[in-house]
Amino acid sequence: MAAAIRPEKILKDLAQLWVDLAKEESEKNSAGVLRACAMTLIVAVEEREDAQAVGQTIAELIHEHPSRAIVLDVRKDDGEALDARVFAQCWMPFGRRQQICCEGIEIAVPEHLLADVPKLLLGLTVPDLPVVLWMRCPSSAMHPDFQRIFPLVNKIILDSDSFDDRNRAYAFVADMNRRGTNLVDLAWTRLTHWRQMVAQMFDDERYRPYLEKVRKVSIVRGGDGVGARYLASWFRRALPRAQVRFEPANSPGLSAIELSGEGIVASIALEDGSSAVTKINEVTGRRAMPASTEQALLREELSILGVDPVFRRCFD
Repeated sequence: MAAAIRPEKILKDLAQLWVDLAKEESEKNSAGVLRACAMTLIVAVEEREDAQAVGQTIAELIHEHPSRAIVLDVRKDDGEALDARVFAQCWMPFGRRQQICCEGIEIAVPEHLLADVPKLLLGLTVPDLPVVLWMRCPSSAMHPDFQRIFPLVNKIILDSDSFDDRNRAYAFVADMNRRGTNLVDLAWTRLTHWRQMVAQMFDDERYRPYLEKVRKVSIVRGGDGVGARYLASWFRRALPRAQVRFEPANSPGLSAIELSGEGIVASIALEDGSSAVTKINEVTGRRAMPASTEQALLREELSILGVDPVFRRCFD
């Protein structure tokens, strides 16, 4: 490992970063800087990724989930050494004079040096706090040297919709979960509001008895996204007597769900991207469908650092 990238040097640079921040705030006669950290968030990107967009996402996430962010920029070139820089993300809550800051480390990693990264990360994670790995680079997720990072983290987050081969992505996620790895797919997280709406329909005492009578579930979806597979598995476990089938849609992604059986027809249909029309027998309603932005999905997953047993049962 190159001397310039040893963890003790990076930690020394971080310490100096806080000294400089404190000095700047002192010269401004401000209320100072509050250092905040509740976890280590490792983000793996590829050089073609929009680094500015990733930085903006991290900047928004740390307001609710303050962390030491470690950005691994995996590069395909033939660079001969790892390289790193430290930075701070700061914000001032409304009505306060004191800045809150989180620290960050950006590491440029030539792909052929991925084997050096686990030891480096071991010295850079914050002791006694959770470690989360957000894999934003599909190809690196499959790399054997990259996978040596997995035992160092408490939770792994990826998005199967970013993979070129969705079948391979599903097989990878299923295999990791069957091995006991706490890995979650943002394609599953996108289903949260759909699953909540289905559950809320039958929370009504008038319709609860009909739940056992559902015999057919139709999932209307376009494309080959993995999320529909997760939803089908969820329905098969929740309604073991029902036949679950897929129906094609003109637009990509999930667009509607229909449940039917003796005395019951219930459906949810996405209308304009921001709302959904719900029907249960003769009763019609409309509900907001919050946007599934990257920030919103990650915010949800960072709030649940333990294993999601419902998601894991999708692979039983």
